[in-house]
Amino acid sequence: MLAGAAVRLRPVKADDLDWLVAACGKPSAFGEFEPFFVGEAESLKRRFEQDGLLSEDLTRFVVEDRSGRRVGLAGVDDVDLHSRVARITATILEPAERGKGLGTDAHRVLVSYLFLHRGLLRIEAFVAAGNVAARGVLKRLGFVEEGTLRSRVFAHGQRHDVVVLGLLYEDWSRRSVASLAI
Repeated sequence: MLAGAAVRLRPVKADDLDWLVAACGKPSAFGEFEPFFVGEAESLKRRFEQDGLLSEDLTRFVVEDRSGRRVGLAGVDDVDLHSRVARITATILEPAERGKGLGTDAHRVLVSYLFLHRGLLRIEAFVAAGNVAARGVLKRLGFVEEGTLRSRVFAHGQRHDVVVLGLLYEDWSRRSVASLAI
């Protein structure tokens, strides 16, 4: 289990699967910007049977608030151990729980874990261009917008651009040390 100030990230358990499919299948789960389909959630069930959603190429965590209530989903994708790079995501699935710092803390926990315990040197995030809130969260954590993948995603009947954000270990470690200074 990975713990932050406001959330805990833990591996998906078998009794999370029905919740995961139901929560991810709601149109409000990922907002107007991020496509996620029930079929993908169903494929996560199949993947869970194979590896518990804890493999090198796809890792998923349940995001819980401090009371232990499931509030979201976080993940690490496309781990490249040779280049020491991975892509992260964290989504608070219930709209009423957004804006409370839970998603920020989930991203912060993933970043710290990957830099400090997995030895990565770069972390990436892909965010729909119109998702200003998610982009703001990542920028506050030190991510830099590096470019736009035009018409990268098809969702809700139209094409959407995706913004690529990156965070380097050297920049993160400087910010982390500076934030501890008294």
